[in-house]
Amino acid sequence: MTDDRAGDKGRQDQAWPEVVRWELGASSGHVSETLWQCDALRAGRLYQRTLFGTRAEAEEFAVRMRESEVDLMFNVEAIKASAVWN
Repeated sequence: MTDDRAGDKGRQDQAWPEVVRWELGASSGHVSETLWQCDALRAGRLYQRTLFGTRAEAEEFAVRMRESEVDLMFNVEAIKASAVWN
């Protein structure tokens, strides 16, 4: 989710802090150019974004969440770490 107010054209959009979760767990010590994000979508809109250090962790999270949150769609994809950290 971003701040899309029309009056703030000079400002950059930023993710709302409560929407992005960092689940780097055991992978927090793993240095890689790639992070895995798991987006939870409800009615086509971003509900929650969670970042993981490995694809296996992201896929496992999505499987567990699909069982408990049946009204959400989950999408796992690779992103460049530089897109998150400069």
